[in-house]
Amino acid sequence: MISQKASPQDFEIIVIDNNSTDGTADILREFQNKYGREFNIKVAKESRQGLSFARNRGIELASGEIISFIDDDAIAAPDFIGNIIKNMHKFPGYLAFGGKVLPKYEDGTEPAWMSPYIERIISVVDMGNEYKEFKKTYPVGCNMLFRKEIFDKVGKFNTRLRLRSDDKYIFLKIKEAGFPVLYLPDVVVQHFIDSFRTGMDYIKKVSKLNGKSEYIRIDTLNKNKNLKKFLRLTDYVAKLMASLILWGGYSLKGEGIKGKTLFISMWNQLNGFINHRDVKEY
Repeated sequence: MISQKASPQDFEIIVIDNNSTDGTADILREFQNKYGREFNIKVAKESRQGLSFARNRGIELASGEIISFIDDDAIAAPDFIGNIIKNMHKFPGYLAFGGKVLPKYEDGTEPAWMSPYIERIISVVDMGNEYKEFKKTYPVGCNMLFRKEIFDKVGKFNTRLRLRSDDKYIFLKIKEAGFPVLYLPDVVVQHFIDSFRTGMDYIKKVSKLNGKSEYIRIDTLNKNKNLKKFLRLTDYVAKLMASLILWGGYSLKGEGIKGKTLFISMWNQLNGFINHRDVKEY
């Protein structure tokens, strides 16, 4: 954030140490000591483990009307803050937004298994360069924005969702309440993807966790939760069958690894949904 073109008086930086056991606290103290006079920096520790606890803590600490979330492995473009401010004036009727997320691979190359059907597993969001509303999809946690008042209307993040799907939860709540969500193509972050996250073990783990998180998300609903669990189960099965067809299509083009990885991901999501009690968070 120190590379932003916007004036330091236009934004505050809030960093939540979510019960870290490494050198995070020392790094944050050094950062505050170095830049605290120039920037408005708030650092807080949230001992309750989980993204939702950390994000809710950030909401409580925020003094501005606009809250922007990015992850510790996301790199904001230099005009990130400036474009947020511009768009908040440009679209006063919207309360929730999502920006563009571009992958920055550790080895510099996109994995051979990547396809549009699976890119969200590493939080890629690129819907082009036009402003538009999210319809069938939603923003991801490493680049999502809100007018603070929305949390008074729909509540905060679901603390039962510790590592995955809390972003999906909040945006579905927002849509169910009748508020549209706007895509901002000029609010851009690069998401650093280390080599571990392009390996098959990671894909299997995070896919199972996605399935578990989806079960938990539905289980928190007040109405028709059993029906919605059944419908989600049938949706997973349908997508698994569709991934088999896509696997065949990719194989005919000599890109079988794309279809195979998609099938593996869908199989593990289904597995995680069904066997949610056995899926360990990591």
